[in-house]
Amino acid sequence: MTKPAKSAADSNSGEPQYTSSSIQVLEGLEAIRKRPGMYVGGTGLEGLHHLVYECVDNSIDECMAGFATAVTVVLGVDGSCSVSDDGRGMPVDPMQHENPAINGRPAVEVILTEVHAGGKFDSGAYKVSGGLHGVGVKCVNALSEWTEVEVTKDGRLYRIAFERGVVNEPLHVVEERKGSGNGTKISFRPDPDIFPDTHLRYEILQHRLRELAYLNPGVKIRLIDERVDTSGKMREENFFDESGLAGYVKHLNASKATNSPVISIRRDDAASGMRCDLALQYTDAMAENLLAFGNNIPNRDGGTHVTAFRKALTTAINGYGKRMGLFKEKDFVPTGDDLREGLTAVVSVKLPNPTFNNQTKEKLLNPEVEPFVSAAITEQLGAWLEENPADAKGIVNRAKLAAEAREAARKARELIKRKGALDSGGMPHKLADCSSNEVEKTEMFIVEGDSAGGSAKGGRDHVHQAILPLRGKLLNVEKARLDKVLAFEEIRTLIQALQCGIGEDFDASKLRYGRVIIMTDADVDGSHIRTLLLTFFFRQMPELIRTGKVFIAQPPLYQVARGKTVEYVLNDHRMNEVLVELAMRSNATLSLRDDKGEAFATVQGEPLRRLIRDLNRLEELTRISLYRGIEFPRLLQARTTDPEGKGRMPGWQLAWREGDELFHTEAQAATRVKELGLTLVDVGAAGTEVEPAKRATLRVLHENREIERLLEQIAKVGLSSDDWSLVQEEGITGEKLPTKYAWTVDGEKGKPAETMEVPNIPSILQKLHEVGRRGIEVKRFKGLGEMEAVQLWDTTMDPARRTLLRVTWDQASNADALFTVLMGEDVERRRNYIEKHALEVKNLDI
Repeated sequence: MTKPAKSAADSNSGEPQYTSSSIQVLEGLEAIRKRPGMYVGGTGLEGLHHLVYECVDNSIDECMAGFATAVTVVLGVDGSCSVSDDGRGMPVDPMQHENPAINGRPAVEVILTEVHAGGKFDSGAYKVSGGLHGVGVKCVNALSEWTEVEVTKDGRLYRIAFERGVVNEPLHVVEERKGSGNGTKISFRPDPDIFPDTHLRYEILQHRLRELAYLNPGVKIRLIDERVDTSGKMREENFFDESGLAGYVKHLNASKATNSPVISIRRDDAASGMRCDLALQYTDAMAENLLAFGNNIPNRDGGTHVTAFRKALTTAINGYGKRMGLFKEKDFVPTGDDLREGLTAVVSVKLPNPTFNNQTKEKLLNPEVEPFVSAAITEQLGAWLEENPADAKGIVNRAKLAAEAREAARKARELIKRKGALDSGGMPHKLADCSSNEVEKTEMFIVEGDSAGGSAKGGRDHVHQAILPLRGKLLNVEKARLDKVLAFEEIRTLIQALQCGIGEDFDASKLRYGRVIIMTDADVDGSHIRTLLLTFFFRQMPELIRTGKVFIAQPPLYQVARGKTVEYVLNDHRMNEVLVELAMRSNATLSLRDDKGEAFATVQGEPLRRLIRDLNRLEELTRISLYRGIEFPRLLQARTTDPEGKGRMPGWQLAWREGDELFHTEAQAATRVKELGLTLVDVGAAGTEVEPAKRATLRVLHENREIERLLEQIAKVGLSSDDWSLVQEEGITGEKLPTKYAWTVDGEKGKPAETMEVPNIPSILQKLHEVGRRGIEVKRFKGLGEMEAVQLWDTTMDPARRTLLRVTWDQASNADALFTVLMGEDVERRRNYIEKHALEVKNLDI
């Protein structure tokens, strides 16, 4: 007799049972929310900005198809982003489909909710596009707290809205727009449940949009940031260039001395639908800067177009040199690396059916691209060399010098190896190595000096963590060839410890550690040493950065002790958060009081936390305005004296801006407006162009637009709009402000509750911080050497508690330009950069 099989409930093993109930079927966009890394590359900054790229790429596809000419990206003060274009507009008519779940639904709804629904599977709607799988914009919808789509089409404005991928506002007509043209606008706010950090970085988007403008000459791209950063800069830029990749190469080389003109190569093939665009130029730099794109998508890992470019370039230049007799018998024939020393190049191909290695499209795989690009370079670069013999000779001679330097570096390496300095069998004496042989689980900390090295050695995990103290400052390798680099002792020590070689001997598979962590002091010297190390890795071992092996440690700035409890705090921003949390444990309640001192309302719990966040932001904006020389208290005081009684400032009192000129008074603004023949617009039109025909751009400062919204949010909590003067000086208001606020907190050690009067709005946070500081001791660290070994372990080295920053290759071209400015020989350019960014410095500790 056969026994019946046990069910999961009958099992006594205690082990999870694998049955049909274990199988999950994720409907709609659930799979994207469950595994976002598979679709957008992760939930870090890369994945966050990928949401914007998906929307922008759709708009650019409309431009490549010839239906759009302009794209606008707006970063909202509420953390949202909107991308709009003047293309055909997403289709809004009902779907005709055999699937009853899709049939009859508006096409725009299907595009936003059904995975693998799109118009780019064949060449009907788009001949060339970056989108392939009908997944991109679905990711945006699925991974956003809310998404709104507005489509202008056939004289009507349509709107549909979603919440975390689910329709919460069906498609409907908002208004008639006869003669207004077509277009699409997608707005979304990244979901904080998915992304730990939802703050979109202006600089990252700026880089990508500028890139797209060069890749698509003639397309107008606009980036507007309605927020404000700590520098208080006006955040709006227009990107437009008709010279294409030649302009991009000039932009990339703006901070370098050039050794050749820009060489442009282009080839179109109507039969295959393929097109390639290339631009290259030689500079006096030591490193190659090569950027590759397939259908406008950056291919960080290259692909068949990069392989073709490198092979054809080597063949064309060496072939020319041999034909012209430029190589003598004793000369070293340049290799591909020699020929690309100092080369800046951009390679872009566009084709109907691109194949990439993954959804984030880091590598182009199409084999037909290689002969296509190779033929274009062989023919056109060969012709250019023949037509420009002086420049061609200069390129060949430079390559010969690079080959000689390579040979000198080889001899230097051999000499050093004979002395044992780079021998794989020996390790530097100052390295405190780890004992594990599992490379991926090990890490090497590069520390500043013997003092920090001593603390790090004492606190480390001896099995998995190695410590390498470096003495003094590293050689600046920005302008040094490899033979000079190898002559520097501390660099030889670093190379010897890593064991992966350098230059043509570099082999990432031989790296002895899974992570290389730079751990320096949080002062000026520490920052300089960190920059020198990053320059070395970027220029001499770029593969370590490409593969994500280099990290920066984040030692804390403060130690907070309360009784036997010790907490370490990373920075000033986090310190304020800790003080608020400590104060909130005392049941802090904010009361709003009338002129007689009677409480008429209280704020506590979650509403109080929201109020504190808003007040923190308002305080930051006040500081930013003062950085810019704006009399912010007077501007806020004007809010209470608005002659129209609307409780908001007239437009002129928000400090109108034209270029770099500010107008602080009505008379100044009125005079300039009259000179321009314009009409001063009300605050409601802030940020918009005035009379575009005259190309005037009088705009209100963006930080004041955010202040307006913050004040409205704070007012909802109940704070009186009559007391917005964030000042204590009697000269501003004419009299001392009456007490209108008070904190009530638990008394210390069983004493009765305590009430503290608060004279004005900025004092609300100051008093709360005072409460948080009660009973705690705060120590500020200045260097790693000040920390005991156990403290350094607890805060900076313990994998379970530390914070590390990974150095990535996301914006290699920006990094190349920045290293050239900071570490190159152009002193004037470096001074201008420092002056421009001086107000952005945080935690400066000299």
